[in-house]
Amino acid sequence: MTAPIPPAVATHIPVAAPALVADCGGLIGQIALAVPTAFFQSADVFGGCRPLVPIGNLIRAFPAELEVCLLVDDTAVRLANNWIASLDSLCSLRLAVLDSSAGVVPGPWIQDMFHVRTASARHTGFDHACDMQFVLVPGNPVGRCLADFLAVAVAELSLDLPGGNQLVGGDFRLIGHSDLQRASPVDTSSCNPLRMLDPRPVSVFGYRLHSGPASADTAFSRLHQYGFHVDQFVSLTGLHQEGRPLLLVGEPHLAEQGSILVDNARMLLDASVALLVEQGFAVIRNPVPFVVAPDSGKRLPRLYNNVIVENAVREGRSKPMVWLPQFADAEPLANDDARNCMLWEELGFDVVPVPGWSHLASRNGALRCASKVLKRIMDQDPCKLNFHG
Repeated sequence: MTAPIPPAVATHIPVAAPALVADCGGLIGQIALAVPTAFFQSADVFGGCRPLVPIGNLIRAFPAELEVCLLVDDTAVRLANNWIASLDSLCSLRLAVLDSSAGVVPGPWIQDMFHVRTASARHTGFDHACDMQFVLVPGNPVGRCLADFLAVAVAELSLDLPGGNQLVGGDFRLIGHSDLQRASPVDTSSCNPLRMLDPRPVSVFGYRLHSGPASADTAFSRLHQYGFHVDQFVSLTGLHQEGRPLLLVGEPHLAEQGSILVDNARMLLDASVALLVEQGFAVIRNPVPFVVAPDSGKRLPRLYNNVIVENAVREGRSKPMVWLPQFADAEPLANDDARNCMLWEELGFDVVPVPGWSHLASRNGALRCASKVLKRIMDQDPCKLNFHG
């Protein structure tokens, strides 16, 4: 049985502009999704899995005041429009079309394809009326297409940092060691691409092979990272406990029998949690089952940490919302679905369960991977943010 969770308080500390759109905080006003043309094919092509199901469920789960920008290839416009018409969604939806001469939509994981920054209108780096800016690796057709569609500014930066391996808090960034190591983190100059991307201080998601006291090189030379991306196993809550930013970190388990794979995952994530605590984070663990994927036959984690979070309260609701992936519609995971929902409810959130993510489990992603928040409406009203008070 898990110990009672002490009260936590949501905070937001303004960051000097331009800065990345955070993964927590205010209400989401606009979000981008992407559907590759192959997803419109028959389920037979995907071993019986239907990858459009979870994406459609996510669109249906969004409230009416949220706008979705859906990116598709120009060869799939008719198929996309037919599918959109079948969703009966509440949110407004705009279709952005990628011209085949520029490229193709490579997959559903739009989180990894570009970065989004905001700045005050008076900031000299923004010459568009909109305060949004896309940061792209040169030659990125997806980001360029969406930027043109939305008429927002573009900045090119030679930094190969997928969005899935970075979580952005109000006053910090948590970056997976595998990408942090490639980005020359020891360079503290203003020319360092990491600092050019965003001014927030950087913490590392990783683990030590051998235990020992923290040192100056902890984050760089003697660490490793479990998993592909930090957002597979870590969720930002936008809350604080005892002055520390509160994270949810997955705790692997295997119900039916022991497994070296799961035991190893648990050990490495335990070590990763130890390093997070050393860096000043508070951590709560949530159950993450390792289950054989329906199509690939591989035993993989179900990514309950891959969430979308708000910390302000929408009109007509009493709590902030979190969109949480669910798997029990296709797999015997009702207990894990319920336990993860209950954990977020105990933290004070209105949980929006989004089923269907078993259909994309073999691709190692869920609903944060499949989305990119473009706009957050930051709400500084403490009465709306301190929902334990």
